[in-house]
Amino acid sequence: MIESLLSYFAISYESYFVLLITAVACAVLSPFLVLRKLSMVSDAISHSVLLGIVIAFFIVKDVGSPFLIVGAATFGVITVFAVELLSGTGLVKNDDAVGIVFPMFFALAVVLITKFARNVHLDTDVVLMGEVIIAPLNRIEFMGIDLPKAFVQMGILLVINLLFVIIFFKELKVTTFDRGFATLAGFSSAALFYALMTLSSFTAVTAFDAVGAILVVSFLITPGAAAYLISKDLKVMIAISVGYAVINSIIGYVFSLLMNVSMSGMTAAAAGVTFLLTFLFNREGLITAIFIRLQRKSELKLGLFLNHIGNHSGKKEESEELGLGSIKNHLKWKQAEVDKIAGRLIKKGFIRIDIDKNIYDLTERGREKFVEIEE
Repeated sequence: MIESLLSYFAISYESYFVLLITAVACAVLSPFLVLRKLSMVSDAISHSVLLGIVIAFFIVKDVGSPFLIVGAATFGVITVFAVELLSGTGLVKNDDAVGIVFPMFFALAVVLITKFARNVHLDTDVVLMGEVIIAPLNRIEFMGIDLPKAFVQMGILLVINLLFVIIFFKELKVTTFDRGFATLAGFSSAALFYALMTLSSFTAVTAFDAVGAILVVSFLITPGAAAYLISKDLKVMIAISVGYAVINSIIGYVFSLLMNVSMSGMTAAAAGVTFLLTFLFNREGLITAIFIRLQRKSELKLGLFLNHIGNHSGKKEESEELGLGSIKNHLKWKQAEVDKIAGRLIKKGFIRIDIDKNIYDLTERGREKFVEIEE
């Protein structure tokens, strides 16, 4: 019993690191896919690569061959090329081209499987859904260390992705934000675009064992989309994107064990939740905007109250205009609101209650604030 529990936690521990390195490898490229508006293209890649797997299997006749990954990644690039070619005619919009190309490739793969490879175990369920908890069971020896195969593969891809971004950062930045200037400056936008999509394709395909073709879209897009809501600086975006990948992986790992559900699925769900929270609470988010609007409204009322006292203080009508019980009639507020605003101004040291006259009066600090408002 104890041995089985230790074995389970050892596997789940390794599963977490496979999940983490997969999420980070995807997050490094995520900002570029988001900024270049390639979210739907990454979805197309994640589905159409099944045709590459099937065709590669027909050629090598081995479901364990690494050529299946090569074939899948190649078809990912072919998908991008087909989408760009079709949308480049001007007769079809980019989104429509995506909706035409990837269902066609995916459907053709399904037809080929059902017709010619019905009895062959191509792990199509794993390709589509993925399950990181079983990834540590498939192991290889790397530099004398016994490691999960998925961990080694995603680790290599993470290094490649990082090197690509570091080496070509300036070129990627220019071609992402200003393609016209990039062309004039002599940068090959097309070469960088297809290099980026090739890496995205290989990353997506290699991540299939861990998260599957469907959920890998979340890993490739959501961290970058969340990072974009926080910062528009590309370097900061990449760092934040990786940060989200780490946080999502931790949340997904912990809750999947607690709830006994899919680890990759829970991580993708966590990514959706963290994005939603960022969307609501970032500087320009919905909840933040509501809070700022209410705060500004409150500050406006403070100013109005202070201004009203300053305009009528020391004049013959002050007893009526500034009276504790009558000021509400002149401000057109309810008594509860008057008490609330007055309480805040008293706390700030801007006004006081003149007990002898039974009116609100400005303090020295309040007079300085009133003069500041008037100016």
